[in-house]
Amino acid sequence: MKIANKNSVYWKKQEDKFKVLEKEIKIPNEKLDNVDFVLIKKETDLKKIPDRGGCYWIWTNEPVNHRLHKKLIPSKIKNGEIIYNGIAKDNVRLRIKHHLLGEIDAGWSGISLDIYQSKSQSHRKKAMSPNGKVPFVACDLKNEPIRTKDLLSFLFLSREEKKYITNSVETDFFFRNGINVSDKKHRNFKFVVYFIRGSEQLFLEYIEKKWREKYELPKLCSYTSGR
Repeated sequence: MKIANKNSVYWKKQEDKFKVLEKEIKIPNEKLDNVDFVLIKKETDLKKIPDRGGCYWIWTNEPVNHRLHKKLIPSKIKNGEIIYNGIAKDNVRLRIKHHLLGEIDAGWSGISLDIYQSKSQSHRKKAMSPNGKVPFVACDLKNEPIRTKDLLSFLFLSREEKKYITNSVETDFFFRNGINVSDKKHRNFKFVVYFIRGSEQLFLEYIEKKWREKYELPKLCSYTSGR
């Protein structure tokens, strides 16, 4: 018992050292001042983002009228809002390509903004369904799950998306995995990626966790921490 007690004291001292070090680590502020960023309009813009690990945030001034959770979301900034943030262990550039310059039929998960205009047989988030996990829209002063076409119409949709939904007999609608910022629906809006390059997973996870704790969870994130 004496040995166990002695070891306990030792590890308590190590914990105290960790707490001191933790207090010295800075995280980005709400507006992401002092964080590198790039406006994504075309594929060559991706070259400005490192092809190594890092954490990132996606800001846009395009209306995003749905959310994937019921928690509080970050305040709007710079006439737009941060709609997503995450960690790419190996390659931030590639991750952003899947989010903002992806193929229509991409199997990779990406930000959920566009309706997939075909029957989905792959991994895609539901945009509307009578059952299962669906996004929420603000209706009658509360966040309502999208179970019907009338609630689906609350989303910011293109004319083509609206036509597809109206003419479809499907009961389940899905989001496309990611978007292409050069598409007609998106090209008149701005999509900015903020990023911090890094290779240490614990460091990146710490920044993401503490930023979300302080400024809330972006609306297109479906998990409080991690993926």
